[in-house]
Amino acid sequence: MSHQSIASRPWMGILLSWFLILPALHAQSTLPTPAPAPDTLRQSLSQLDAQFLERNFQLLAQKYQVNVAEANIVQAGLRYNPNVFFQTNFFNPQTGKFFQYGQNSAADVANSQFNKGGMTIQVQQLLMLAGKRSKLVAVAESNRNLASLAFRDVLRTLRYQLYTTYANLFYDLQATALLRDEEVRQGQLIESYRIAQRTGGVAPYEVTRLEAALRDLRANIADYRGQIADEQATLRVLLRQTANSFILPTDVPVVTPAMPQINVAIDSALANRPDAAIAQEQVNYAQRSLTLEKARRTPDLLAGVIFDKYGNAFNNFTGLYTSIDLPIRNRNQGAIRAAEFNLKSAQAGTDNQQTIVQSDVLNAYEKLNTYYNLYNTLPADYIARIQNISVEATRSYNARTIGLLDYLDKIRTYQQAQLNLINLRNNLFQSQQLLNFTTNTKFF
Repeated sequence: MSHQSIASRPWMGILLSWFLILPALHAQSTLPTPAPAPDTLRQSLSQLDAQFLERNFQLLAQKYQVNVAEANIVQAGLRYNPNVFFQTNFFNPQTGKFFQYGQNSAADVANSQFNKGGMTIQVQQLLMLAGKRSKLVAVAESNRNLASLAFRDVLRTLRYQLYTTYANLFYDLQATALLRDEEVRQGQLIESYRIAQRTGGVAPYEVTRLEAALRDLRANIADYRGQIADEQATLRVLLRQTANSFILPTDVPVVTPAMPQINVAIDSALANRPDAAIAQEQVNYAQRSLTLEKARRTPDLLAGVIFDKYGNAFNNFTGLYTSIDLPIRNRNQGAIRAAEFNLKSAQAGTDNQQTIVQSDVLNAYEKLNTYYNLYNTLPADYIARIQNISVEATRSYNARTIGLLDYLDKIRTYQQAQLNLINLRNNLFQSQQLLNFTTNTKFF
């Protein structure tokens, strides 16, 4: 067939170029899937979860805080050390000598001259009264409980981030693969139109129109690649991964078990969420702090024993003594008042936290119910019909029963339907994880 005949019948030029391209498309579709790069790590969600528990820096740091709080309990239970006081003569001006030790002569003793061996020894112990030590231990135990609950809350938050990031990565890779396939398809179509354009079979604007559509497609692919890069970065931090490896998710199963009752979900959240328990433990801490401050109204007692060899009422004096502050002006009024306000603040915080927990659960429950309804109402043959849109559009376009604009519209419909299905599966998984997160209960 001559170029002139093709130019006189433009659709034949397009058909010819399209059929020249089809074998290449078929050959590409039958190629085996390329093996992943050596630095690609295929990881299931359970595998990443195990690594996360062992490697995450934030978890390790928060766990050390629990250890610190446990050590503070031990410290709070320790008693004060006894104090030992020793005094001796450094320089005797009567004899002009330093550190005179030994026995005084009988004559010196008779004349009350004690030039040698003078010393005073004193041992004293501070005793905490009003049960302050046990109350300090109770406050330290509350601090330990708060640190332990904070660890659980960090674990809950980071695990939720791990699960949601993993799923986003999985479905973004699916969307990218879909768009890459469409990029190949549109690239082949453009090449066929360029061949037809050279023979005069199509107008230049049609090629430009296809090229613009391809540019839009590549921009979408670039957006997904940016999201994938962010998700990889998040996983590297969560897993403390220093190597430049690409984490490839293996699967995110789509399961739709029955949703729990809303009252069950709320009760589970109030019983299991660490932040709700932290609010209650802060009330306990404030109550124990108030009890401690009230105990501090009672001063501590200092008791001791003293031995004075020559410097007291008689030689080798041994005495007992006690000392205590008189609580006349300072009865710890300000600290007690502050502790009372802290208790009221903690109680108000508990009420507010319960409201937040209930609101979080209701919000997550409503989202999950929405996506359940969307997913469960999908027709059984919906996926097959989506695939058929692309097949029929290509067949009709090759047969020239539809034009370029109709073909591009159908392909866009096919792409959007596929992306919507991918997003729906992702949103379903994300909403399930959100309910698990807001209730701190593994319903799914």
